[in-house]
Amino acid sequence: MKIGDIDLIPLNDGFCRLPQQFYVGLDFERHPELLTDDGKIEIPIGCYLLRTGDRLVLLDAGLGPVSVGWAEGGELPAALAAVGVSPGDIDTIVCSHLHIDHLGWLARDGEPFFPNATVRYGEADWGRFVADVNAEEPTRVIMETLAAAGRLEPLSGDMVAIAPGLTARHMPGHTLGHYCMVVSSGEERAFLLGDAVECPLQLDEPDFYAISDVDPALAARTREALWRELEGSQAMIAAAHFPGLEFGRVLRGQGKRWVSI
Repeated sequence: MKIGDIDLIPLNDGFCRLPQQFYVGLDFERHPELLTDDGKIEIPIGCYLLRTGDRLVLLDAGLGPVSVGWAEGGELPAALAAVGVSPGDIDTIVCSHLHIDHLGWLARDGEPFFPNATVRYGEADWGRFVADVNAEEPTRVIMETLAAAGRLEPLSGDMVAIAPGLTARHMPGHTLGHYCMVVSSGEERAFLLGDAVECPLQLDEPDFYAISDVDPALAARTREALWRELEGSQAMIAAAHFPGLEFGRVLRGQGKRWVSI
């Protein structure tokens, strides 16, 4: 994907296979297309690579080489290599939030996996996901490894410039420190929504939500504000768990309002 002069490359670290209870309030009888043959919700674990000027920025860092009951990761390094990028080439990583499926590759074996990258994250997530959890929790271990290596630079406030053409916007609700990314070049824009929107269907059925939303009411208000801003625009939109990591646009009006590009 090209956004003006910026290259934007979706990368998949693996997949999550989740029970139907993950989408709270969704009538799956009306939406069987969201389910696998065994009745699970299967969604990708998405990351995005940006080439902007002389900068290489990675948005989210996957689950890591982990296989658990609900997810399997490990594909990100091969996906990067396939586009000619090694971990040492990346200078900045932005984590949309501090859930483990967005930061799993940040540290391996007690060392930063991306040796030259500064890691940006929402400061408001630190308490809930690092300071207030057990010392053995994977998120805490990873983030404290990066802190010891001097690799962390927290985000606070809104409209934070990250790199040429890349701005972080505070979009809380899924977590309190959740950020979306806006990619801009010339007259073109793309929004990378992280987990502010879990599924494109939330555009048409705004009342269901992900069980992982820390504040479901705030998350719903954030989604509503995003849709109002984006509907009818030419902005391209993607998110961490949209099917196929496809980009799309929000149509104005009634009926089907999401169209893939």
